[in-house]
Amino acid sequence: MSRYVDADGHIMENTNDFIGYLEEPWRSADTVTERRLLPTLDEFHTPRIRKKGTFDAKVGPDQWLQYLDKTGLESTVLYTTAALAYGHVVNPEWAVVYARAWNNYVHETYLKKSPRFKAMALIPMQDPPSAVVELRRAVKELGMVGAYIPSNGLKKHLSAKEFWPIYEEAQKLDCAVGIHGGSYSDLGFNSFTKFPGTRALGMPFPLAIAMTGMIQDGVWDAFPKLRVGFMEGGTGWIAMILDRLEREHEYGELRCQRPVRDYFTSGNFYVGCEGNETALSYVVNLIGPEPCMFASDFPHEIPMEEARHEIDEIEQRKDISEEHKKLILGENAKRFYKI
Repeated sequence: MSRYVDADGHIMENTNDFIGYLEEPWRSADTVTERRLLPTLDEFHTPRIRKKGTFDAKVGPDQWLQYLDKTGLESTVLYTTAALAYGHVVNPEWAVVYARAWNNYVHETYLKKSPRFKAMALIPMQDPPSAVVELRRAVKELGMVGAYIPSNGLKKHLSAKEFWPIYEEAQKLDCAVGIHGGSYSDLGFNSFTKFPGTRALGMPFPLAIAMTGMIQDGVWDAFPKLRVGFMEGGTGWIAMILDRLEREHEYGELRCQRPVRDYFTSGNFYVGCEGNETALSYVVNLIGPEPCMFASDFPHEIPMEEARHEIDEIEQRKDISEEHKKLILGENAKRFYKI
């Protein structure tokens, strides 16, 4: 088995099983029995044709172990699928109940199944004090490696002061925070009539917005040991944000405690990457290889029969050194998630 680690895989939640983990009286509520657990991910009406084998709802723990064996991956860090819409939940009480149920469900279904499974908890950002409590429970009692935060959908920016106690707790717990793409609403794509452009831009743009806010609003300065990963948007956005913010810093308008580049090279900034993105080698040269982590996205975009495809793409690249490939394919993720 290789020492490679998948920094971003996905659970395909089984709704029938999941409902059993909800607390009463929520478990018996009409909206639950009718399976309306979360808002729709987006408000777009742009149908698309998916490749055969993607978003396979049948993938569970056994299929995931098969995938790990086929790829030779040592472990995977699992994020939600259904709750990529979690930022759109407006009822704080339901956000708390759903998060507790999801974390318990994943603990029982995956984490107890194999030590090769790691997971990022759901925390109710809609109720920051409860999010602090749930983050602590998920890490200390359930053995999760950190928390997932939706990159888009919440009513306030991720750098808002009301979220700072969550970052303070994550720093105290020495756990990871993963900002993950998934929602495309309110990003200017509402007038698009075709889906590919929405997804192409809708994943990286919220990550760029999140990083910009965290720099200019002082999150990194307030929590210098906080580790944050920016997932499922590739690495191409980094060069653009770095250039634009350095320009603002030179103008004297952007006030931060360190040079802008330092926030990308401090050892606390991480980013998920894909094997075929041409920007990857440029970003490695720009900020170093240490932030970049291989992310499979299985089973969303990669069918089982192409299990090794993205790993092979990185291993076969000529523009990245062998030493840097080892970091990207495993060592960086181990450092980020403390595996």
